[in-house]
Amino acid sequence: MQSPSVTEYTQQQIIEKTKQASNVAFKLLHEISKIIKPGITETQARIKAQEIYEKHGIKKSWHKPYIYFGTNTILTFMDKPKEEKTLQEKDIAYIDIGPIIDGVEGDAGHTLVFGNNSLFNELKLQSSRIFNLGVDFWRKNNPTGIELYKCIYKLTEEAGFIFNLNPAGHLIGSFPHKGWKEGLHTYPYPPEPGYWILEIQIRHPEKPYGAFYEAVLL
Repeated sequence: MQSPSVTEYTQQQIIEKTKQASNVAFKLLHEISKIIKPGITETQARIKAQEIYEKHGIKKSWHKPYIYFGTNTILTFMDKPKEEKTLQEKDIAYIDIGPIIDGVEGDAGHTLVFGNNSLFNELKLQSSRIFNLGVDFWRKNNPTGIELYKCIYKLTEEAGFIFNLNPAGHLIGSFPHKGWKEGLHTYPYPPEPGYWILEIQIRHPEKPYGAFYEAVLL
């Protein structure tokens, strides 16, 4: 049996490192989610997220934790909120984190719903559903990044929502990023496993509420 080529071996190493970083990121994400409770402000939540980073020895991150509540959930990473929100008893929130773990970015994000609200529940459901269907499409069809996001745009429209992120999806791996500087939605080649973050951000077409989900393509 021949030894794997250097390229294959290196790629497999990268995939394993990315998996490890992703697993740690999602553990951090779920720990941060536990402190998000009605009455907390967005600023307080971000401070607590940083404290959780420090507790786990996370010293660097690709971006600060994005934590938005209520009508601020339509904001993207490029937007600045006009006002701070306090989480209500019936509310929606999203968290987006990008900790650097052993020199590799571990991006993770999801949506939380508090109380019983059918729109909020549907936004949360569809953000993760569209992500999972997008991953299935990628695994079965080996599409380009452009084709992958065309599929995601169609799924979003069919769900009755608007896709709310441009650029969308990005390269990860060794920090700082090297290589493709545009969004995955413009990548004219099939995305390699372990190298890319698939980002889903959707919003209601009329009401000012949205949802977010992201994870690495593996």
